[in-house]
Amino acid sequence: MNNQFTWLHIGLGSFHRAHQAWYLHRLIASGDNRWRIAAGNIRNDAEQVVQALAAQGGRYVLETVSPEGEREYEEITSIQKLLPWQAGLQPLINEGANPQTKVIAFTVTEGGYYLNTRHRLETSNPDLQADLQGECKTIYGTLARILEKRMADNAGPLTLLNCDNVRHNGERFHDGMVEFLQLTGKQAVIDWMAANTTCPNTMVDRITPASGGRSAGPHQSANRN
Repeated sequence: MNNQFTWLHIGLGSFHRAHQAWYLHRLIASGDNRWRIAAGNIRNDAEQVVQALAAQGGRYVLETVSPEGEREYEEITSIQKLLPWQAGLQPLINEGANPQTKVIAFTVTEGGYYLNTRHRLETSNPDLQADLQGECKTIYGTLARILEKRMADNAGPLTLLNCDNVRHNGERFHDGMVEFLQLTGKQAVIDWMAANTTCPNTMVDRITPASGGRSAGPHQSANRN
């Protein structure tokens, strides 16, 4: 039995590297070696960062600034697999459908859920329209492909973890995901999702400021107030 588990993170930005990756790094440092992070992006605008991290084996230095201005530096080693961006997102989909992947977390910004004031999908959005036709330009189209493949492969249950600053973020994502699947006629995936996934609400009250012109690859900064 394989006791190695993967946390797949979609949205390999500064916030993830300063928070979720740090938490997993500390877990590993405590002696729990069961988990590792694989990470990639839906869009290719941060591919330079992905390539820089890949060249360093996923390692980078986290700078933490206290309210008093004191600075601490720590090498983070929890990101152990970098998924290169490809049209169609096949590396991301394959990793998400891997039975070893037990958590799929995502940071795609509040606007990345395409919800209107009634918490329904903004189906007039061009990216969402493209995904309703089978593309992977949003979190919904991407996860629909992953969930469908997990269902077909009998890859087992997992947690879908919204890490964006959205009130009731797990519920909002869940409802948007189900609505998306309904619009695409994938009732079997909806049923599988109901039986095999959880979408907890989360809240992280922290910020990750810009790095002040320094390299965005190996060096990240974060305020931990």
